[in-house]
Amino acid sequence: NKTPYAHPVPDACDLLGIKSSKLYTEIAEGRIRAKKIGTRTVALDESIREYLAAQPDARITYTKAETKSSPRVARSGL
Repeated sequence: NKTPYAHPVPDACDLLGIKSSKLYTEIAEGRIRAKKIGTRTVALDESIREYLAAQPDARITYTKAETKSSPRVARSGL
């Protein structure tokens, strides 16, 4: 099972659960490293992992009206 060194933009977006516009913003801001191979942009696997590790942990909270099947995700720093 080989881990790729880099991921094409659609694959990187799938891995991170973000849209391509967000990925390109993160690349432009230097938070994700990418390379050009011909006309294709690929995001470096190591950089994707570092980016994800640098994100805050999700805080899941419940109110009395909510059940565990419908949690509310607390967003911090957004």
